[in-house]
Amino acid sequence: MTTTTFRQSVFESLDGKFIARLREIASSTRTTADGKATISFRTARVEAVYSPDVIKKIEAGRLIAIPNVMSVGTNDSYSIYEIADVYPMHYSMLTLDRSQPGAIRKEFMAMIEKEWQTGSKSTWIEIVAAPTGYVMQLDNSSSSFSAEENEEDGNTKGPKFMRKSISPLPGSQVHLLSKETIQRFICYEPRDKQKLNDYTIGHLLGVTESQVPFSVNMEKMLHYHVGVFAFTGSGKSNFTSLAIRKAMSTVPDVKFVIFDVSSEYGINVLDLLRSYPSRVIFTEDIRGKNSAEKAEDYLRRHVVPEALAEEKRDMFLVSIEEMINEDKVRKISIESDAEQGLEGLNSYAGILRGLEDIAVDKYVATAQKVLVPIVTDMVRKFISDNNIEDLDMPMGKETLPLIQSVEKFLAGSKSRQDAQLPSFFGNLKLALENPVEKKKGTSAYDSEKLVKEIMDDDEKDSPKVFVINLPDADVARTFCAEIINKVFRYRKNSFKLSPRVVFVFDEAQEFIPADKKREDGTESSSRAVEKLLRHGRKYFLHGWISTQRIAHLNTNALQQLHSYFVSTMPRPYDRQLISDTFAIDDAFMERTLMFQNGDWLMTSFKATNTQNVPVFFHSINNEDFILD
Repeated sequence: MTTTTFRQSVFESLDGKFIARLREIASSTRTTADGKATISFRTARVEAVYSPDVIKKIEAGRLIAIPNVMSVGTNDSYSIYEIADVYPMHYSMLTLDRSQPGAIRKEFMAMIEKEWQTGSKSTWIEIVAAPTGYVMQLDNSSSSFSAEENEEDGNTKGPKFMRKSISPLPGSQVHLLSKETIQRFICYEPRDKQKLNDYTIGHLLGVTESQVPFSVNMEKMLHYHVGVFAFTGSGKSNFTSLAIRKAMSTVPDVKFVIFDVSSEYGINVLDLLRSYPSRVIFTEDIRGKNSAEKAEDYLRRHVVPEALAEEKRDMFLVSIEEMINEDKVRKISIESDAEQGLEGLNSYAGILRGLEDIAVDKYVATAQKVLVPIVTDMVRKFISDNNIEDLDMPMGKETLPLIQSVEKFLAGSKSRQDAQLPSFFGNLKLALENPVEKKKGTSAYDSEKLVKEIMDDDEKDSPKVFVINLPDADVARTFCAEIINKVFRYRKNSFKLSPRVVFVFDEAQEFIPADKKREDGTESSSRAVEKLLRHGRKYFLHGWISTQRIAHLNTNALQQLHSYFVSTMPRPYDRQLISDTFAIDDAFMERTLMFQNGDWLMTSFKATNTQNVPVFFHSINNEDFILD
């Protein structure tokens, strides 16, 4: 293949009509959303020859290549930029203002309107593009993108992409990337190309006239945690459900545990719940004298997509009744708030929280408060010396040496026996020496049985999808923390990394708010979810966060996410926060305001071929699978 033919396969000229050059690189600076720092963005301003045919085919998300300083003398190195905005310009518009008489303005605007239809030398297309951070290196000896040629010589054909920041050359000619180049640059391609559809989550926006499938590496996307951020009604649950069904068909031994506070997933993944071993869990019994009546009650408790509410109601009832008869729908026995609170005290984290309460209690004598830091250090030293990683793990008699050493220290301080600190550790010692045994042999489905099923690695009969309906947010938080801590404990003790478990937090602002309080359970849930996101990967435990209120989330948890999906966020503060947190150019965030339902902006450090490159795509509608 000749050099000219090779370049034609890399670039797209729109039948020779796309002629553009880089005018300048502009820089803009603004303060961050919290007002504590500044952030700068650099964008390319490109001028293209105006043509009605050309401007219809260029939109946000399209990739362009601009020669950079490394291409001087070689013409084989290009910086890759992504289009963020496109608009037509006319020379007369630059000088048209209210200082001119109205009749003249009207005449000019009429002339401009005519020239949009035909084009003229006074018109051009203004393109704003942001850097992707990648450079494309052309190897003229490469021949094409065809799979046949690749198989013949065993080499990887086409351009090479490298993560580098190299300055583009102002005045140089700008090229559109072809469909094949874009797919090579962004889309993940599985080894078995026959299964490409299983990895496809939608089609790219702003690429070419034809739809280009957008495929991602599902295993890596889940492994490094995911965040989905969008306003109410933008399709968060719809897309999350789509990702769950795609992962079930591509990722070996994966399980999903969905904390569903909005009661949506029992319908959104109903076909999966029916097809796979699964559990739909409620905190109250499903009412009804028979399975048909119970199916009606199940359906009433869920939010059904509007498009399916009437059309598929009878089909839903048949599927739900089948699940009930197969014992897939269970009621779970959850301990009361008092019982969970007492259980929380019987842990090393409980001791530290108890000492903190004593330190801030205004009714505790100052002489007692002086001793709190010393006792706290003794507890932390015991934890460190005994290599205790899970502070929420229930304590046993092995903790008695710590209690005895603290009591000996307090005796030397001449504290009264009924003072706060001696009473606290005296009662704790009494509780450890006389443990309360839980009733065994009960048939109730509780957290212990739930965790056992989650961690069961029987690929044939073990449940794969768990939908936990928890409409009471306070119960959801404490229960979520309990399950995560028990799963961690189980995984550490089992010395196995199978199965892979993905926890889905719908309405994540309920679980990991920025403002945490002990009394409503947000402190324990936020700590548990943060632990999952920080340390879960090494145990094959992963998190999926879905929310409409990113401004109210725990920022420590957000920093652990490696893949982000963003749709319409009306509040400027939310868009700025996403831009600051995930290093997405403001120009791309503003484009999300024009999204239709199903349109998403994705950036990922692991799931696509390139790191942190914004990708505009339209997702597959999850409801289509339910209809089928």
